[in-house]
Amino acid sequence: MKTDPSGQNRQINSLLINPRFQWTLIGYTALIAATILVSMYGLFSYGFHEFMQVGTQAGFPPTHPYFQFIQMQEASFLKVIAAIALVVSFILIVGGLFISHKIAGPLYRMRKDLLKMAEKNPAELKAIQFRKGDFFPDLPEAFNELVEAMRKNKGA
Repeated sequence: MKTDPSGQNRQINSLLINPRFQWTLIGYTALIAATILVSMYGLFSYGFHEFMQVGTQAGFPPTHPYFQFIQMQEASFLKVIAAIALVVSFILIVGGLFISHKIAGPLYRMRKDLLKMAEKNPAELKAIQFRKGDFFPDLPEAFNELVEAMRKNKGA
């Protein structure tokens, strides 16, 4: 068990706090990466095609070592692009889950705390905290300033 900032015990949950948001974020970044990789592949394939045209224009027969070399280089390039795509996919999924967790987590936490306050006694607002390293650290600060201002106004 791990203690959260409010002092409550909780189990370490899955990195998927808000799957719809998180998978959408990962999907968009994957789409961008795929577009870049496909563009790179297209540009290099075009280059290999141009090399083949140069060999044809030079009058080399189809069995000439020049064409075999170009085909070997193209096959090697395809393997490198496939390896890069696998590494990029892994980094996008793991990194995307981690970053999206740091975005979705604080928002989930704030929503949960606000609903709990509304359920118990809406007039009794309590300060909230996020985990160290979460995004949007200004949200609990702003909310806690509101709570403090309401307490001062209530006491006046």
